[in-house]
Amino acid sequence: MDTEKEKEYFLVSVRNLFTLADKQYCPKFSAFMTEEEQALAQPLAAKLSRNTGMEIRFWGGYEGAVRVMLGVFPEGFPVETEDFPIVGYTARCRASDKLEHRALLGSLMAQQIRREMLGDLIPGTGSAVIFADERIEKVLATQIDRIGTIGVRMEKGFEPIDTSQRFVEVRGTLMSLRLDAAVALLAGTGREKAARMIREGLVSVGHVEEKDVSRKLKEGDVLVIRHTGKFRLRETGGLTKRGRTVVLFDQYI
Repeated sequence: MDTEKEKEYFLVSVRNLFTLADKQYCPKFSAFMTEEEQALAQPLAAKLSRNTGMEIRFWGGYEGAVRVMLGVFPEGFPVETEDFPIVGYTARCRASDKLEHRALLGSLMAQQIRREMLGDLIPGTGSAVIFADERIEKVLATQIDRIGTIGVRMEKGFEPIDTSQRFVEVRGTLMSLRLDAAVALLAGTGREKAARMIREGLVSVGHVEEKDVSRKLKEGDVLVIRHTGKFRLRETGGLTKRGRTVVLFDQYI
């Protein structure tokens, strides 16, 4: 979200979920959230959960989903992922055809589907998986017969998602686990330029803009470097003979 006003409206929508769940005494669900929105919503939702006794859950249709809904469950309601209004559909095509993410998104948006109604779109060769708000299930089932120029057959359901296929490994060594050192490694640039990129607001940690070049990273941290990519610090290993820390990042693809 680009403006403080947009963030304010978004946080109001999170509060409204709790108000409605309490008033109507039934679970309430947000639209699909980006990772930036999740980072913004999580602290507020956690605080409201503590204050009200309601339970919260982020879920996108499968474990490891990137785009997820926030579910708010009144006290006494079981937290069930099956309650989320999410459907998964598989688009099948010829075994040699490749369904790209851009084509998936473009074909769905051409049906006047808003982006917040769509969860993860998982491309593939021979098939692709679409997660969406159940309110647009009829469109998925009856209106989609092509993805880009490729003819497809839509089937409800999906096979288990292998999230490991989303990454390529980036190995290296760092003088320290400072943010500027990591950005220099991942962006393939010098430490000075990496520090400038951070100060210019081109880097986020945990999907929140970070301008502290000396911030220390830990395993599990997710970095987004504009114009470069998105990375997760999977492992920090031992030291080399020169005293540098061995690191392993997963780069999202």
